[in-house]
Amino acid sequence: MRGIYFGWYVVVAAIAIYTVLLGSTFASFGLYILPVSEEFGLSRADINTGLIALNLGNAALAPVIGRFIDRFSARKLMMTCAALIGASMAAISQTDMLLLSLVLIFFAVSAGVLGGGTISGSVLLARWFKVYRGRAMALAALGFSLGGVVGAPIIGELIEQHGWRTAVLVSGVGTAAIVFLLAFFMRDRPGPGDIEVREQKPSQETTAEPAEDSAAPPLGPPPGMMTFLRMPLFWMLALGIGLASGISQGLTVSLVPLGHEAGLTTMQGAMLISVSGITGLVSMLALAAWGDRVDRTLLLALVIVSITISCALLLVAKSYVALLVTAGIIGFSLSVFAPIYIALFADRFGLAGFGTVRGLLVPVMSLFGALSVRFIGEIYDRTGGYVAGLWTYLVLVLLAAGMVLASRRMSSEMV
Repeated sequence: MRGIYFGWYVVVAAIAIYTVLLGSTFASFGLYILPVSEEFGLSRADINTGLIALNLGNAALAPVIGRFIDRFSARKLMMTCAALIGASMAAISQTDMLLLSLVLIFFAVSAGVLGGGTISGSVLLARWFKVYRGRAMALAALGFSLGGVVGAPIIGELIEQHGWRTAVLVSGVGTAAIVFLLAFFMRDRPGPGDIEVREQKPSQETTAEPAEDSAAPPLGPPPGMMTFLRMPLFWMLALGIGLASGISQGLTVSLVPLGHEAGLTTMQGAMLISVSGITGLVSMLALAAWGDRVDRTLLLALVIVSITISCALLLVAKSYVALLVTAGIIGFSLSVFAPIYIALFADRFGLAGFGTVRGLLVPVMSLFGALSVRFIGEIYDRTGGYVAGLWTYLVLVLLAAGMVLASRRMSSEMV
């Protein structure tokens, strides 16, 4: 009897790693806005600078991290980055120097998130799966939603009971320990005995057949960065995905403050994040079931268009129940975004340089994310609300979807 394909263990590990990494950083950032701004007397736009620093750090370091993964051991890089994120978040929890905190977020936390999981995990999944790449990416991305479902209530409770500094310390050290231990058992790529088995239809014989070339490692040296940067296809996809990603960050970071304006407590705000995560789990399970059967470019464009519903609802949602519904729709549409575009990039650009091209995509997404969260914070500070920002998002989301659709006819040949 053939044992369980090791790639599925990689999926399980990726779920846990994404859960703790995203749950302790991006998913929980909105919970820190009020307590940190009150302690240091910061405006809404100023406190968003922390998320901007994380985005810019991702932009600066992702090409380097991605190149490292293509050329060196992903496992060792993940272990190193796990220790880095734990040490940096521990330091942030103890300092009163805002500049030092921003420097640590920019360099150490960003490197920890990228090398600890968001790039390294997706590269490992792409290496281990071919036939069921979309399913593997979708299942692993359950961790994106679980970060909100599990992490947000824990961090919210820590903030209410012990303060934001304890929450940063506990989440940082805990994240580092989990990522380090899981990375220790990872393997960089399939070996000769690792075969991804294609499922058989009921009418077929039950003898399993290996998926064609599924266990073959990338051959030859990885393509250089300029190979991808010269491709119109890369830029069309990167700009569309980056714009949609930036808008999603602006919506996510504004959700809890909008709840506070409606009279919600910190724990009720954390519940908004949890509801978003729960509906995200449902959507990703659906994606895992049939995502490999649908044209990924078209599916990604439809997901981006669905973000307009979230923008429209935030323009009118005022009660707690209405905000819960809105949070659920945000989670449903945004959760499948990452696994679809990651699998699409692996399909269009191949595996030999997948770490490199993933690293090049992150700066585009991070720059859009930094601009978006600063923009929505400035809109609030200047107008006293989010209405103008949400209307702007509505228009830009449609532009992003159009760019992704336009990429369908473009060639992915290496130049």
